[in-house]
Amino acid sequence: MPKKSQSNSQGNLKQETSVGSRILEALTEGEISQLLDSLFVVLSDEQQETAFAQLQANTRETLTQIITPPQTVEQVKTSNIRPTSNAKLAQTWSQLWEQWNQIIWQASQEEGKYIVQEASWEEPYFDDCTFVEDLEVVAQQMKPLVKTAFENGFSNDDGFAASLLSAESEISNGIPDWMEIANGINLEGATTSCLLEWEWLLVQSQRQDGFKLAQKIREWSEEFTDTSLNDEAVIDFFSNLSDVQKKIILDGMTANRESKEWKSELENTYSYWHIIYMELMQEFATPEIYLNNLRATISQQWQNGLPVIEDLLGKQEYRESLTVIQETLDALLKNKQDQNPWTPENSLLFVVVGGFSYAAGNGEEHKTLLRYYQQAVRELGEIERANALEIQHIAFEYCYDWSSMLKAFAEIPVSKDTQKSLFTSWRESIIKRSTPYRYSDFYTTSKTVDNWWLHWLLDSITTEAKGHTWFRQRIIEWLEKLPGDPAQLGREYNVIHLLTRDLTQIKYQEKSPLPKFYEVVIQANQLSTPDEISRRTYLQEYAPPDLWERVLAYWQANLHNFVPLPEASKSSDYTKNAQWMSALKELAPQNYHSLLSQWKAQHKRRSNLWKAMRDLGLM
Repeated sequence: MPKKSQSNSQGNLKQETSVGSRILEALTEGEISQLLDSLFVVLSDEQQETAFAQLQANTRETLTQIITPPQTVEQVKTSNIRPTSNAKLAQTWSQLWEQWNQIIWQASQEEGKYIVQEASWEEPYFDDCTFVEDLEVVAQQMKPLVKTAFENGFSNDDGFAASLLSAESEISNGIPDWMEIANGINLEGATTSCLLEWEWLLVQSQRQDGFKLAQKIREWSEEFTDTSLNDEAVIDFFSNLSDVQKKIILDGMTANRESKEWKSELENTYSYWHIIYMELMQEFATPEIYLNNLRATISQQWQNGLPVIEDLLGKQEYRESLTVIQETLDALLKNKQDQNPWTPENSLLFVVVGGFSYAAGNGEEHKTLLRYYQQAVRELGEIERANALEIQHIAFEYCYDWSSMLKAFAEIPVSKDTQKSLFTSWRESIIKRSTPYRYSDFYTTSKTVDNWWLHWLLDSITTEAKGHTWFRQRIIEWLEKLPGDPAQLGREYNVIHLLTRDLTQIKYQEKSPLPKFYEVVIQANQLSTPDEISRRTYLQEYAPPDLWERVLAYWQANLHNFVPLPEASKSSDYTKNAQWMSALKELAPQNYHSLLSQWKAQHKRRSNLWKAMRDLGLM
């Protein structure tokens, strides 16, 4: 090549490859940072201005914010926000979309990241949870950039909704034909927020309003096959729109509430559109309109009756409030009542609604309903019912506190029939909840127990003619007749088990002098109930002084009959057998040695059995 041509070629190369580009290729980010620090130290203000003048306006503004210290109070407040140029934001936005699209591509692969097989004998499945979580991680980074990206046209993407709709198709076509997205693609908060904000920006750019946005989101929801938005994120987004837009949305929904598009959504109390509609109505409509709409939904969500009842009580419309109270109770007790409809006099509402699933002190909405009911009937002169409702309210507050409940039954004036019905309801629920069981009870025909020591304890407390003496006689007679053979004992095993556990707690507070027996035999099945403190308090008061010794004597005489048989063990795992033998050795050494001798004769070839025994120091 001629020298002149060679020189021109080198010059062009220098023009095409700038110094900045070569520095980016040659140095690390840390080295470039050091270089810039050094340059800004030696460059004068005039030289900096000359250099900045050659840059784009946004880049120049960003650099000025970086190198100029804050002067005013407002600048100090905003100085924690790191200045970033639009070009850098556009780069970040593009990189995030690449990550987003890569996740969707992986999801559409027949053997991709989201096809999971937990065990070789199980069918693989599409892991929608991990897919959604991965999208959410990217969306959390995209969320602060959505507005800037839209306004500056960082990309030509059609937005998040279009991307997710396309993803459904790609995933459906990519995964095996027999595989389904079983649980759907339930988007999380940031992903939903990104979608909503993008669509809102698009609507605004077309000079349309908030109701148009709501319609667009409804349309997208109809188009989605598997994808659903996060309810809380949708509600929060619409709640944070301006009052002007929220009023427009309310007017639009009201005008279209009977349309095919909106009717089912606005009438469904579990739809986020219904929740948004009711919140907007509460904020902008008259109280009468709001409460009328709320009353129409009581059958779906009983709690919606509470504001309506409160309003009627405030207006002293007590008869009408009783009508709404009954509507509310019907909704609450739907599918929970038997042939006899619930009344305040015939059973405890706490029990009927499955109250033992509540922690004590919970059920605030139920208590509010009962208080409203009590207020209405008291104003109407129905004193018997008002007093019955007082007991109902106490049951929600102190259901597990025997002394509080027994005091309520004894002191609140109601008829004998009402008192008997409500006490029976409480008594039966306490016994049902406390009745112990083993899982094997569900698969065997063991002898059931209909009347046991908890029945006697409650009867002794509440029946004046019985009391301490009667309970002590009953429980001693029962122990004396209690079979030592497991087959004859049946489910009474569970009853003696519970009694032993309660007595151990009363006497030793979990510091049993027989730790192996307590851990292996008694503590093996946790039988805790919320009212066990009350039960043990009364058991301690009413039990014979030597009840613990009598119960212990029963176990000492019979525990060897309950030790699991080695021949019944599965997979040659004799850990449980050895543990029970350690408990037997601790409690009844003579019976232990006798049983051990039998085992040595009958099971001498079960090497794993003897290994398990040696591991526990029994050999």
